[in-house]
Amino acid sequence: MSKVILAEKTINIKLLGDSITHGVGGTGFEQNGEPIIEGFARNTEGYCWANLFKEYMENQYDCKVINNACTGTKIEFIIENFDKLVDKTDDIVICVIGTNNRHQFFEEGPKRTKREQMEMFYHNVIALYNHFKKADIDVIFVANIPASKENEQDMANFWRLMSMDEVHDLYMKASFACGFPFISLYMQFLEYCDVKGISVDSLLADGLHPNNKGHEVTCRLMLKELGIGRKVSFLD
Repeated sequence: MSKVILAEKTINIKLLGDSITHGVGGTGFEQNGEPIIEGFARNTEGYCWANLFKEYMENQYDCKVINNACTGTKIEFIIENFDKLVDKTDDIVICVIGTNNRHQFFEEGPKRTKREQMEMFYHNVIALYNHFKKADIDVIFVANIPASKENEQDMANFWRLMSMDEVHDLYMKASFACGFPFISLYMQFLEYCDVKGISVDSLLADGLHPNNKGHEVTCRLMLKELGIGRKVSFLD
């Protein structure tokens, strides 16, 4: 991320992810912006960590932040649509994906074991990293924020085969294996709640997506973990 400081050209930063990065849970979420890919459009005006991050970075540095996160998607979606979501002009990609890889829909049965689900995700993280490596684009992988206890259970139409802490662990393992930069919003979010003496649920709108305060905390933590200095007045 030091590229953005005293940059000699405009640095293009791309965000990839699912509904949390798309902005669900924050006030005013709506896919009313430019198309991202068929079936998805940008959430340009909703209150969310990605839009807060974009505003701060573009005001502070010579950079352009584009959010190509798509609600409801898994890591396989990014792999399959890599050439549509990632551009050769991207200098840095921040990839926050995996929350939806915890589950398997009943219609996709027979039911996989937890180990099978974890191995599938782990190998897909490495496969996605290799796409970035081949394209010669710097990528930072991010383990997303925690979900509520209730959200980690089976739902009406799918089995919950692994949990958010296991998504974190798999990213950590892949980071050691491949040497890519890894940020754990999962651990940082938990630590923030512990220090503040608040519950994770108090920062979530529905047990999964951040509410406005949760999006603010996520943005602060992202800036911190990226090593970006934050103005005292920002979000205070």
